[in-house]
Amino acid sequence: MTISRRQVLGTGAAMLMTPFAGPSAAQDYPNKPVRIVVANPAGSGLDADSRFWAAGLTSLLGQSVLVDNRPGGATTIGTSLVAKSPPDGYTLLVGIPSSLCYMSELYTKLPYKPDDFEAISQLTTLRSVIVAHPNLPASTASELVALAKAKPGAISAGTLGIGTFQHLLGEWFGAITGTRYQFVPYNTTSPYTALLGGETQVMFDALAASMSNIQAGRLKALAVTGKGRHPLLPNVPTFEELGMGEYDASTWFGLLAPAGTPKPILDKLATACAALARKPEVISRYRDYGGEPVGSAPADFSTFIRSERAKWIPVVKRSGIKLELT
Repeated sequence: MTISRRQVLGTGAAMLMTPFAGPSAAQDYPNKPVRIVVANPAGSGLDADSRFWAAGLTSLLGQSVLVDNRPGGATTIGTSLVAKSPPDGYTLLVGIPSSLCYMSELYTKLPYKPDDFEAISQLTTLRSVIVAHPNLPASTASELVALAKAKPGAISAGTLGIGTFQHLLGEWFGAITGTRYQFVPYNTTSPYTALLGGETQVMFDALAASMSNIQAGRLKALAVTGKGRHPLLPNVPTFEELGMGEYDASTWFGLLAPAGTPKPILDKLATACAALARKPEVISRYRDYGGEPVGSAPADFSTFIRSERAKWIPVVKRSGIKLELT
């Protein structure tokens, strides 16, 4: 193969234009505002949490860290935007279990792949819970299982839609306990409105979303995930206590960058996240509604994502759900 002088010069010019990705790559990073894309609407719980972390990172990094909401397409619009962004550390993603662990199994075509991202840091982990209307004749998850086996498919569970986190949590619980539920998708309205009104009977969700209603007595918690009882809910058993330890279905979110982002930049961001996770005000914020900050290193977060995919993909496959993006 003959290589022309023009090709050689072109290659040299391209090399000169490519930023050096060694240790110096992070020395002056960031030298302009950093954008964190949130693939959920403004005002959502994930949006509020992302802005909380962005404010903390702004103070530690010395540059503005701004949240950019890009909802739509079942979170694929914002997620794919980051996947296609330059790998320079200035466009990041708040990733969640659906976008990183099981969307690729739910949808026949996605505009991105899990490998399109570099892990930076897991920011939080949030416990999951089964909550029920006070009139349901079951006070623990074990009693719910007995009731569901006596009346297969009769107990209704509200969700935000087919294939959502709430739906798959319920599918997972049903698979390990041999029970069936009538999943009701509410899509554009809150399934909590239906549950509080007695239109549905149970809901599988993150504890943070229902903590206030549990504490006010409007809903009852049947069990929570985690190794020990939650300090704010000392009377609520864990699934592990009830012999359902394999139901390790907590939710979480973390920070990611486009694939190819230099490691020194990933490490600098992860160090800042770890420092934030140790702050008392951050610990208190999450403990108050069912979670805890993490602040892991990039390698640890990458390993964690792989382990979560190994949990969630069989759940989706057993459910038989296949969806199309509209």
